[in-house]
Amino acid sequence: MTRIALITGGSSGIGLALSRRLAARGWRLLWVSLKQDEIDAAREDVLAAHPGAAIDGLALDLAAPDAPQRVFEWAEGQGGCDLLINNAGFGVYGPSASLALAAEQAMIAVNIAALHALTRLFLPAMAARGAGTIVNIASNSAFVPAPDLAVYAATKAFVKHYSEALSAELEEAGSPVRVMTVCPSAISDTPFLKRAGMEGVRTFKSFTATTAEEVASDILDGLDKKRRFVLTGAAMRRAMWLMKLAPAPVLRWMTRRETKRV
Repeated sequence: MTRIALITGGSSGIGLALSRRLAARGWRLLWVSLKQDEIDAAREDVLAAHPGAAIDGLALDLAAPDAPQRVFEWAEGQGGCDLLINNAGFGVYGPSASLALAAEQAMIAVNIAALHALTRLFLPAMAARGAGTIVNIASNSAFVPAPDLAVYAATKAFVKHYSEALSAELEEAGSPVRVMTVCPSAISDTPFLKRAGMEGVRTFKSFTATTAEEVASDILDGLDKKRRFVLTGAAMRRAMWLMKLAPAPVLRWMTRRETKRV
């Protein structure tokens, strides 16, 4: 029986890199992305490498209040999903007081509200089928407050804390559904960078920066090994050991340095 993966933001960045790997394994793909033309172009990209891949897309703004319910109903109409990857998200760069309120609220709606609602909607459906995995994409920004990324980092802290706690709850309850939390380091080759207005910010040129391909590889490795938590990529995992040893003032200084333009 063909397994089905629903990936929000599946037509670009991490989502697209994951899609290529899942298509190679014979998964059917359901994408939810903002723009139909991006979905169409990405579908052609995947089909060029995997002509037999089954890909369906839904163009939708996840910031809309009714978006999660629409996604759930659409996916259930396609046969449900065995793997939900809550990957869609975006950032807005700059001092919070100077940013448009609507932009920050939209970020909260997508990064937190939609992710939470989709997790809650698909969880009982997966449990009823007897199996399922939910992957929630957080960020290395989830570990430390980040000036000029104040709201973005806060949304990712929510994703990390919520997902890890939910994973523990499900394990204790003996649920057949697993939750995996993923914290990628800064990714230099996705549309996120331009949309966030973060061109030239140091973290994307740091030795801990990674690529969408490396993140996708780490996520699949985590899924195969049934891990609860994945930190990507390799350089960030090494840096995390140093961060754990650093005094709080030093850690705050390092974080502030990384969020400034070079």
